[in-house]
Amino acid sequence: MPTPSRVIGPSLKDNFMQNFRMWFLYITLALTLSNHIVTANIEDRRRFSNPTYYNVGGVLSSNESIAFFKDTISNLNFKDQYVPRGVTYHDYSILMDPNPIKTALNVCKDLIGHRVYAVIVSHPLTGELSPAAVSYTSGFYHIPVIGISSRDSAFSDKNIHVSFLRTVPPYSHQADVWVDVLKHFNYMKVIVIHSSDTDGRAILGRFQTTSQSIDEDVDRKVVVEQVIEFEPGLDSFSDRLIDVKSAQARVFLMYASKTDAEIIFRDATYLNMTTTGYVWMVTEQALDAANAPEGLLGLRLVNATNEHAHIQDSIYVLASAIRDMNTSEEIHAPPSDCDNSGSIWTTGRLLFDYIRRQSLENGATGHVAFDDHGDRVHAEYDMVNVRAQGEHVAVGKYFYSKETQKMRLELKEHEIIWMGRSLSKPEGFMIPTHLKVLTIEEKPFVYARRIVDDSDCSPEEIPCPHYNASEDTDQMFCCKGFCIDLLRYLSKAINFTYSLALSPDGQFGNYIIRNLSVPGAKKEWTGLIGELVYERADMIVAPLTINPERAEFIEFSKPFKYQGITILEKKPSRSSTLVSFLQPFSNTLWILVMVSVHVVALVLYLLDRFSPFGRFKLANIDGTEEDALNLSSAIWFAWGVLLNSGIGEGTPRSFSARVLGMVWAGFAMIIVASYTANLAAFLVLERPKTKLTGINDARLRNTMENLTCATVKGSAVDMYFRRQVELSNMYRTMEANNYDNAEQAIQDVKNGKLMAFIWDSSRLEFEAAQDCELVTAGELFGRSGYGVGLQKGSPWADLVTLAILDFHESGIMESLDNQWILRNNMLNCEENEKTPNTLGLKNMAGVFILVLAGIVGGIVLIIIEVVYKRHQIRKQKRMEIARHAADRWRGAVEKRKSLRASILPSQRRAKSNGVKEAGTISLVVDRSTRRRDEPRVPRYLPAYTPDVSHLVV
Repeated sequence: MPTPSRVIGPSLKDNFMQNFRMWFLYITLALTLSNHIVTANIEDRRRFSNPTYYNVGGVLSSNESIAFFKDTISNLNFKDQYVPRGVTYHDYSILMDPNPIKTALNVCKDLIGHRVYAVIVSHPLTGELSPAAVSYTSGFYHIPVIGISSRDSAFSDKNIHVSFLRTVPPYSHQADVWVDVLKHFNYMKVIVIHSSDTDGRAILGRFQTTSQSIDEDVDRKVVVEQVIEFEPGLDSFSDRLIDVKSAQARVFLMYASKTDAEIIFRDATYLNMTTTGYVWMVTEQALDAANAPEGLLGLRLVNATNEHAHIQDSIYVLASAIRDMNTSEEIHAPPSDCDNSGSIWTTGRLLFDYIRRQSLENGATGHVAFDDHGDRVHAEYDMVNVRAQGEHVAVGKYFYSKETQKMRLELKEHEIIWMGRSLSKPEGFMIPTHLKVLTIEEKPFVYARRIVDDSDCSPEEIPCPHYNASEDTDQMFCCKGFCIDLLRYLSKAINFTYSLALSPDGQFGNYIIRNLSVPGAKKEWTGLIGELVYERADMIVAPLTINPERAEFIEFSKPFKYQGITILEKKPSRSSTLVSFLQPFSNTLWILVMVSVHVVALVLYLLDRFSPFGRFKLANIDGTEEDALNLSSAIWFAWGVLLNSGIGEGTPRSFSARVLGMVWAGFAMIIVASYTANLAAFLVLERPKTKLTGINDARLRNTMENLTCATVKGSAVDMYFRRQVELSNMYRTMEANNYDNAEQAIQDVKNGKLMAFIWDSSRLEFEAAQDCELVTAGELFGRSGYGVGLQKGSPWADLVTLAILDFHESGIMESLDNQWILRNNMLNCEENEKTPNTLGLKNMAGVFILVLAGIVGGIVLIIIEVVYKRHQIRKQKRMEIARHAADRWRGAVEKRKSLRASILPSQRRAKSNGVKEAGTISLVVDRSTRRRDEPRVPRYLPAYTPDVSHLVV
């Protein structure tokens, strides 16, 4: 039987060997990785030839600080997260000398001579210039300098202190805390008092920039009402304080040295400006004033005097920067002396940038980070409240929040004791009881009447000179209207007095952006809005439209009247031409009627002509035939039936013609009735409609249409069109036609020069009610309201809003509407719409002209008839004379023939008897002996002288 050891032995041995192999593999893997890392570091260092020893210099205020500096450097070499393997840090430090020249020489000798990569500098026990000497000396060679106590704003100027960084913030950074504290307490208007040195001006500039920066809370911007700048070394400050005692703001922000702050507090206490209702916030220096009043609020930097903590953070930030730089940049050795003035250390510039980009999440002084100037950001402050006997009590803190990665303010408001030992937070402003109120002439809200003297104003009017022109008698006006009565009600309801003035340029106000190419260009306002923005007026009571552009710069009350935008145009009148009476029928129908008259007349004539029973065939009882129906009589009959005139003669006789006449009479009745009805529809009952259907009318959107529309330049309507992308084409078209004021545009609409005027619905509806020839088109769009304008953060804003809401509930607004907007205006036009139009000469002028044409035509025809008749008479007389002459000539010829017939036989007998022709008988009638009434006998008749010789005995 085997022994137990032999049974158990192989199992233990196997386990041991398995564990040994596993540990051997782990050790081998670790050694391999370690060798790779070391090899990589060696290769990196070989590649860049970077040094393995780094000297850090220190210019400190005490031996205790120097000892802490050495210990921190020694401990740093054992911190792998800051110092890579194979890298070692060494310290070189000197005491700060109050003499800046000696300090500079010591830096060259003891620090730069040992090739330091950076210098950590503290402050001297006495004097202020030694840190600057260290910065100038090291900065000349671009050796980074990290300050741990210097807070002057001059060190932020990189043109002078080119390589200076600091773990403490400059004094000017207290402005950031001020802004957050003011917004927390809702103090939107302040007075800033500061010295005229570099730090005083820097804190004012930073405060103004920070308070006006655009962040998520745009509406809450702190406004600086006044700035008081003084020269350091004050003897008295009473005169300056008296000047601001009448200001509206009661919150004072002060930057001053301890001695100057004592003078200011002394004079402010004497003038009772440190009592209840006032708020004083000061910086760290002024907080140490011996006579700081009770209730004062001040700031104090956390760890400001903890030099050891700042030394530690500075060394760790420097080590982090060198660690990052060592892996990616080639590092050259720093200069070794100050004699070679021509050498500039290029690595120093890179090291400065690497230090500036470092961040310590859990530094000894909190979250350590730097801005572009190398100044500390995210520094923590305590909010200190001064109590009795100068006790300083922390009532809040300003710290970096890791959750939001932003600075955060926490205050214990219930523990704050305010000025005058008040436990309640002051309002921070004094409400003025006399206000400068501006308005603008805009019917029916404000009527302005020029006067010579203030006494010329009626009881319902208020004197309202042009703003800044009250001494000019030509600029004096009396104002009345909806807004004037509203101002009266407001002054009584919330108890203030006022002086009223008209807009200086007659405009509501428009913004102009100057220097568009410059980033952050600001808007400059004109008109009423500009007076309010630049605090030259306190209130605007006018038909001022509430819109986003204006609300960004001024405060608005709740609307006192709701309205929108609409379009005003002139009613399209029917064109009353001379042929208006022909409008009921179309031209084609008139031609057919004219043709029908003559065709029917012709058919009537033919039927009566060829009918066996017509007038042409039948004879009367007495054997004579009646007058036949000729063509002219048929035409007369057809026209007489059509025009409903009596027919006295020339009617058809045959049955067939009379049937046609009856049908024609029915046709005439229908035509006349239709004409009469349609004439009434055209000239009496029809009302002209608007030419436009609204803002979406295609003619407004189509720039090719010959339709001019406009609004007022820089008005709320103009801003509305700028905001609407879908109306951009229309706005570009109408922009060139815009007017300076609404009065001129409305007048041009009345005169027909402007087709469409786009403006506030309240005004345009009022104008349409005043003049029934005007009409508003389409539905309202861009709905908004009229509000009372006030300065941003004005204490009157809530009071005015509450008063307006009360006016709406009590019916005051309704009564103002009835008195100024609706009074006897809408009714007149509505009555005119309900009554029919009366026909006038303009409508029926064509009929009268037709009658006149008939009269003229009759006169012309009678003249033609008379002339024609006279011509016929003359022609008949000539024919009669010719007939008489022909008759006489015929008689003479007959007489001659008969005489010849009687003479010829005698001649033959005489001839046969041998009788000679003794003479001849002349048949020629002597012209002189012929009577005038006797007909002429042709002279070419042959003269015949009969031979009567045989008759002589």
